[in-house]
Amino acid sequence: MVNYETIIAPRRVCLGEVEHEVTVRHINGGWNVRVFVNGELNQEGRCYSRHHISATARDLLRWEDKSGNISKFASAARHRSTKI
Repeated sequence: MVNYETIIAPRRVCLGEVEHEVTVRHINGGWNVRVFVNGELNQEGRCYSRHHISATARDLLRWEDKSGNISKFASAARHRSTKI
């Protein structure tokens, strides 16, 4: 189970082949994980433990792939295991 909260839900879906970028920022005692699609912020999640950053990023990328924003980066996130 991924322990994070959604700050920004996916804004743009069904874009087809895209380019993803993930950034992580430490803000006010938590970690904000942002997913950009073609250079625009598409979704953001917040976790409160440094150990949950990778699981949060994987889950956000998994939803990108499921919603039709396809890239090799996002597709690979669906096949990685999450152990928390």
